[in-house]
Amino acid sequence: MKFIYTVIALLLLTACATTPVPSGKADPVPSSRLFAFQKPASSDAVLVVTRDSGFVGGGCNTSVSIDGRKAAEIGAGETAKFYVAAGEHIVGASSCGSGLKERETSIKSGSTKKFRISIDSSMSMDLSPTMQ
Repeated sequence: MKFIYTVIALLLLTACATTPVPSGKADPVPSSRLFAFQKPASSDAVLVVTRDSGFVGGGCNTSVSIDGRKAAEIGAGETAKFYVAAGEHIVGASSCGSGLKERETSIKSGSTKKFRISIDSSMSMDLSPTMQ
């Protein structure tokens, strides 16, 4: 009986963790939830925002904004590309009442910057740069 309780406890703990997903392996955000920065131009830079997969916060989409303009609603395990002009930008995210997290980024023409959205078991969300 003690073994069964231990297994159940481990399963519950595992289900509460989000797992980073490389942007190349995440599901693309459906076009119905992409609102801005979707038309590429030859001088544009690319911002990629990927949300971790997992149970925590899975029932809520994360609202992503660029320079204060709503750009997408991203679900768990999804990724989106945004085409922006080279220069300084503010990338923001909010999810499930966690409040707004914003990060400043500078991006050169023709380059790509990636960000990751993670949500921990206390429903605290983070938006951070990533190589994935």
